[in-house]
Amino acid sequence: MYLADIGVKCPNCGIKFNSKQLLEVVDTGLRNSELRQHVGDVKPQYEQYLIATCPSCGKSLWGSEFLATSEICVLNQPNKPPHLQYRNAAIWAERDGGNFFSVAMYYLYAAWCADDVNAIPQSREYRRLALDAFRKSLIDVSCPAESRSDVEYLIGELFRRTGDFARCREYYQQVIARLPAKYSTMARRLMKLAEMGSTELLDFE
Repeated sequence: MYLADIGVKCPNCGIKFNSKQLLEVVDTGLRNSELRQHVGDVKPQYEQYLIATCPSCGKSLWGSEFLATSEICVLNQPNKPPHLQYRNAAIWAERDGGNFFSVAMYYLYAAWCADDVNAIPQSREYRRLALDAFRKSLIDVSCPAESRSDVEYLIGELFRRTGDFARCREYYQQVIARLPAKYSTMARRLMKLAEMGSTELLDFE
């Protein structure tokens, strides 16, 4: 991973600060059953460098949403655990009237980053919050059309990953007929795991 200190300006308070960001994210093409990019056993993964937090007002956003500046910055972004930054970003998004899809994505990334540091209770709660926001994003149509199949599949997997096995099976039975083949095949595997009471994470095949 190629990291760089990027000077940015907070869109909320105008403070300029240095944020550590990835210069490039290489897509391996591999995913796990939660659609997280699979890069083997590397922990923590690159998601920790996609979020930034203003050291002045505390607003968290995707790093790319902070405006880049060429001015010299004396402040640095706070050294907070990434999963808390993503949680903070989700709260700010809800407070600012952001759409549910954005809120859901922040909570999903929070869950992944919590997994990386074995913050198990937090990761479970983030998944519940992501699940709720994803379901709402299908109702308020904030979910992009090209992501709808991803989200419909992911909702069932999040039910399973949070231990709600009955609702996982019930949900997939309702939507599996309209899922694309790659997702319906995976959904059947996940339903079998749900019957066994397993929350095991799988490689997406």
